[in-house]
Amino acid sequence: MTESNELTSKTEPAGLLNTAVNIFVAPSEAFVEIQQRPSKAIPLLVIISSMGLALFWYFNILDYDWFVDDIIATMQEPSISGPGLFIESGNDANDAEAVREQMLSVSPNTFMLFSVLGGIASSLLVFVLQSSYLSLTTALSGERIKFTQWFSLVIWAGLPTLLSVMGMIVTIYLSPNGQLSTSDLDPLTLANLGMQSSNASVEQILSSLNLTMLWSLVLVIMAHRQWLGSSLLKATTLVTAPYILILGIWAYFAFT
Repeated sequence: MTESNELTSKTEPAGLLNTAVNIFVAPSEAFVEIQQRPSKAIPLLVIISSMGLALFWYFNILDYDWFVDDIIATMQEPSISGPGLFIESGNDANDAEAVREQMLSVSPNTFMLFSVLGGIASSLLVFVLQSSYLSLTTALSGERIKFTQWFSLVIWAGLPTLLSVMGMIVTIYLSPNGQLSTSDLDPLTLANLGMQSSNASVEQILSSLNLTMLWSLVLVIMAHRQWLGSSLLKATTLVTAPYILILGIWAYFAFT
């Protein structure tokens, strides 16, 4: 067995700025730098701070009463199905009013705080889970790519999400009245790019996936191939397996 870290000879440090640029224009060069010098703090700070500031601005200008009514209206649609919903199809208006009162009992500032912190925490959790999974699969195959290298990779591969953040900022700027649904916030989601479905659960999936997430996933696949010398099929299968499983479970509840 050949240790994967020794497949690439040591190179001169590229620097954080060059690595960030290379992620977009020359990913293979960025992967070499990340494998040899797995930096994490700066790209992670850039991602979570930009996302946190965009969410803070959104909830700061949000018309909270309108927002609550919009959520209630969405949850009462007859086509809504699947887990995790407060109101199921067929419930009467009393249920909607109870949920409305519960949401309005939380102050807008408190809701904003929990939403911003929740968005940041969920991003960190995804980074940790993805890098843990990749570290485990490579360890089981006898490779010696460390967790810290995978963690650095998934963070750097997450830089394209900054394009979604920029799109969110433009959308917020163009909605000064604060009546902006969360589903319309990111213009790069598959739903906002024109992919629609009559099934509300499928529509929710399309609203949750965006082009920059898919871009980041492709970068991880490319790095997996480069670091381990694996085939495209193997790299794609291993990297996307958890996502396919989650989408499969979601689709099961959507169509049953």
